[in-house]
Amino acid sequence: GMTETPLVLVLAQRPGPATGLPTRTEQADLEFALRAGHGEFPRAIFSPGTVEECFHLTRRAFELAERYQSPIFVLTDQFLADSYRSVEAFDIESLDEVIPGADPDSVETPYLRHRITESGVSPRLLPGASRSLVVTDSDEHTEDGHLTEDLDERVRQVDKRLRKAGGLTAEVVPPIAEGDENPDILLVSWGSTKGSALEAARGLRDRGVTVRTLHFPQVWPLVPELFIEELEAAKRVVCVEGNALGQFAGLVRREAGFEITESVRRYDGLPVTPEYILERIE
Repeated sequence: GMTETPLVLVLAQRPGPATGLPTRTEQADLEFALRAGHGEFPRAIFSPGTVEECFHLTRRAFELAERYQSPIFVLTDQFLADSYRSVEAFDIESLDEVIPGADPDSVETPYLRHRITESGVSPRLLPGASRSLVVTDSDEHTEDGHLTEDLDERVRQVDKRLRKAGGLTAEVVPPIAEGDENPDILLVSWGSTKGSALEAARGLRDRGVTVRTLHFPQVWPLVPELFIEELEAAKRVVCVEGNALGQFAGLVRREAGFEITESVRRYDGLPVTPEYILERIE
C-alpha cells in the first residue's frame, strides 16, 4: 500500500465469523481479500483450483509483487490446503530467479524511493545494498520518502500508486473455458470448485446436456473482455462457489454488468462435490 512494499499473502479460507468451523472449508473471504486495508491501492488475487495451479500462481504472485510493489493474494481454502495429491514433478530449474529490488546501477540519481513514473512503479533499492539512502514513510510522503501534508503531493502520489493497476490488469491470467460451444449450461467456478465443476459437467453431458465450464484462476482484477462472450453465449449460467451470498457472482455483476441468476452455493463447511452440483441443477 503506502510504503509500496512487495507482499504475498496466502489466505486459506475456512468458515467464519470468528473461529467458525475451524477444521472445515469455505470460500467466503473473497470480499475481505478485495477490500482488506484502508485506502485505495492496487492488488491482485489468484484463486488456484489444483495443486499445480497453487504452485504456478504462487510463483506468479511473487513475480507480480516484486514487479509492481503491491500486495498479491493467493486465495485458497481449507479443503485445498489440506489436500495431498500426486502430481508431475515441477520443473524448478527452468524458473528464473525472482530478484528483490532494483539494480543500483540502473537507478537515476539523486535516488527518490517514490519517484513519480509513468507506470506508477518507482525504483526500489534495498536499504544498505547501495550507496543511496533509502527513505520511506507510512504517512503520505514526497517522492524522496519524507512525510508530507501537501495536498497536491498527496494527489500525485495516489495517482502514481493507482497507475500500477494498469500493469496488473495487463498481466491477468485469463479464465479457462472447456467443453461444448454455445452450451445449454455454463458452469462458472473459481478456486477449489474447479475439479467438481469439471466432473459435474461430464455428468450433465451424459444426460444429453451441452455444457461448458469457465474456471477463474484469478478473480481480481477482472477483465470482462476475457470472458463476457462466454457468459453471453450460454443459455444458462450457473456460478458454483462455497459461500452463502454468491460473492464471485456479485463481483462479475459489478465489474462486467452481467447478472448470473443461477448459483450452486455451499456453506455448511463441506467442499463442493460433483454430486452436490448435479443435485441442484435441474
